[in-house]
Amino acid sequence: MQRTVKNGSRKLPKAATGVAGLDAITGGGLPKGRTTLLLGGPGSGKTILALKFLVQGATAEKEPGIFVAFEESSTRIMENASSFGWKLDKLTPKRLYFLDAMPPANEVHSGEFDLGGLLAALGAQVKAMGARRIVFDALDIPLSLLTDPAARRREVYRLHEWLIERGLTGLITAKADAEAEHAAEPASYGFMQFMVDCALILKHGVVNGVSQRNLRVQKYRGTSFDENETPYLIGSEGLEVTAAPFLRR
Repeated sequence: MQRTVKNGSRKLPKAATGVAGLDAITGGGLPKGRTTLLLGGPGSGKTILALKFLVQGATAEKEPGIFVAFEESSTRIMENASSFGWKLDKLTPKRLYFLDAMPPANEVHSGEFDLGGLLAALGAQVKAMGARRIVFDALDIPLSLLTDPAARRREVYRLHEWLIERGLTGLITAKADAEAEHAAEPASYGFMQFMVDCALILKHGVVNGVSQRNLRVQKYRGTSFDENETPYLIGSEGLEVTAAPFLRR
């Protein structure tokens, strides 16, 4: 189901994530047909949120999706998600397709990486299954192979243009320092925060010995949104965000 939020005289289509609290504070979900960047430290739940976004599309929204894994194998990701009751085995491969894209050892040692071949293969898969959603999980892994900042920008622009050309609702995840959401900006992929239409921050830290997790919508072009941090936890159904619907002022 397509959800919209009024923005002046026009409506901005939203793609529901299936995380009720997140859909509440964004007024319906992520920008449909656009790209969202999801930043967070280790263990913050980036992969869980990204996968839930695809599961929601493949089940309730009739939007098949593709999960591109740069860090963990698809087998391991599915095993880790087995406790959430998402029944991934019934969705794959027609409605939810996993692609293992971890850089080969020779590329790691040579410091060379190019998204061209991967995107060509993905283009064929998108067409074959009619995919409307796609996740690039841990994009920082392949980008780290490129020591030249210009090369990193080139590949990110290549990916961004590829997504726009196909009208896909894209979600890119990348690691960020748990204590400073802009810590990665100078060295690697911070410029993506200016390129994408939506940026989410997941923070996971310990305060007085107590684990705390907070989610914040950093930017969302074309619509109002709740800019405050919202607590969340990783429960039996994935990310659980408790938030009231955002009321536009």
